[in-house]
Amino acid sequence: MKTVQIKISSEELASLKGNGYKLCFAKKVGDNSYNVVWHAFDNYLSQNTFSWTPQYELFGINTFQHDIRVQAQTNIVKIGLGQTSTLNASGVLENPISGGPSIGITMENDYGNIHPGLNQTATGIDGRVSSDPIYVEKKTSIQGNASMIPIENILVWFQQLIETSTMISQIIGTPTEIDLTGTNSATRLYSNGKWTTE
Repeated sequence: MKTVQIKISSEELASLKGNGYKLCFAKKVGDNSYNVVWHAFDNYLSQNTFSWTPQYELFGINTFQHDIRVQAQTNIVKIGLGQTSTLNASGVLENPISGGPSIGITMENDYGNIHPGLNQTATGIDGRVSSDPIYVEKKTSIQGNASMIPIENILVWFQQLIETSTMISQIIGTPTEIDLTGTNSATRLYSNGKWTTE
């Protein structure tokens, strides 16, 4: 399990809440830009804990569209690292089997044009466990294999008028990127409009 603690100074907390900002998280996949809001919380407090486990789900959608919430259009299958699921000619994702990069998740596409996507399980700052989108491939995947490699980096920032699962083209605000590839926990403080490591 990976865990981050986000601390917010009292002055910043009052300002952020008063102006309708949400505490947002996004997850890195491969060398790609962060492009889905994994979670956006409005019930944050001075100390907030967010954690996740390497439990994934694979799905496909027909289009990538900025500022629209991800809605899986294929069925959703549970899948692990080093596994492959075939999207058959009917557009149904089959049960995963071993195969593909050991650090990645692969869709074998026998269907045609599709945008593969990934969900990941997390425990939110409110203690609720859910599996939500972390990534959607911007470019259409045609027939063949498409592999996605989750990276243990997350982006944290504050933003107005944003929802969990929204597809994004850019981050509005001042983000901090947290690298947990070599550790299981990290703490950041947001104070005076800046992020610092604790």
